[in-house]
Amino acid sequence: MRGTYIERIQKLSEKLSDSILADCARKINSNTFSRNRKMPLKDILLCCLSKKGLTTTLELRNYFIQKDVPSMKMSKQGYLQQRKRLNPEVFSYLDDEYMADFYHSSEPRLWNGYLLLAIDGSKAEVPNSTENRERFGKSNNHHSELGQVRTLVSGMYDILNQFYLDIEISNISTSETELAKKNLTHLMHMDIKQPVLAIFDRGYPSVEFIDFLETKKINYLFRLSSNDYKFERRNMKSTDETVVLQHIYQRLDKIRKKHPERFERMKEKESTNTRTMTSTLPSGNELALMTNLPFEFSQKQLEDLYYQRWEIEKKCHTLKNKMKFESVTGKSTIYVDQDFHAQVLVYNMLQDIRKNR
Repeated sequence: MRGTYIERIQKLSEKLSDSILADCARKINSNTFSRNRKMPLKDILLCCLSKKGLTTTLELRNYFIQKDVPSMKMSKQGYLQQRKRLNPEVFSYLDDEYMADFYHSSEPRLWNGYLLLAIDGSKAEVPNSTENRERFGKSNNHHSELGQVRTLVSGMYDILNQFYLDIEISNISTSETELAKKNLTHLMHMDIKQPVLAIFDRGYPSVEFIDFLETKKINYLFRLSSNDYKFERRNMKSTDETVVLQHIYQRLDKIRKKHPERFERMKEKESTNTRTMTSTLPSGNELALMTNLPFEFSQKQLEDLYYQRWEIEKKCHTLKNKMKFESVTGKSTIYVDQDFHAQVLVYNMLQDIRKNR
């Protein structure tokens, strides 16, 4: 197995010089990167991937020194202009290609036959500019013209294999559940065949989202908040049983306009059966979990499994504090998309190397 990560990195390096990549790197209706420039596409991509949270001028200087051409110079303005022509999707494409090589092999570690994924949303600070305020919105008083601007980032992390499979960047007021749907839909784009078990913290388990997951044949494990499905939990006869979630008006009304087809189908379906577990923590608080996994998996197994979700919290901390995830190249929104996705690719490559050393 030790050689496979080297092969993945070599393949990625070859892709950086592939003419097909230039098509992916172009924004729509653009002929950018179709001719030789002072800083070709490969160098722009490598410079993005090697950033360390410094000023753009220092990043360029360090890149040319690493390339062993310290005399080569390019102005900050010229570099940023080329970056503005770069489609951010190129980094997602490269990351998907890199990850596909891993997940289409026999390497992935599974939990009882499942890919173990954690999905979580977090806020990330981005440069304060008119463009970013319009794209990412304002939240309370923190987003005044003199304050901070934050975006909502939803990450999907493979707990056992330690890779980020997707991130979604959106307006601060976006529903985390809607972004989680995009994360999971990305799995189909990657053509991942392994069965999936997605683990979520509190805030996700609406009947509409449960229906989405079951429609996509995705297994789930939610932690419930104290206010979730109180009626059903009060009527439980044991600490681990199947409960019936009635599709009452209050639960379906929120999706009437946003998801009319699902609303009609769920209205006709009338209820959803799901497994609910409750236990008392050492603190005296209740731990309530909900899943569609069968009873062959014990309550203790699933409680232990839920706590593995904390890995995504640790890795988010690594991205923000060690890899300078929030140190964006410039104030244009396109740099946010480019830098965030580039850093995820770098993170996955570093994890691949670290695991195999």
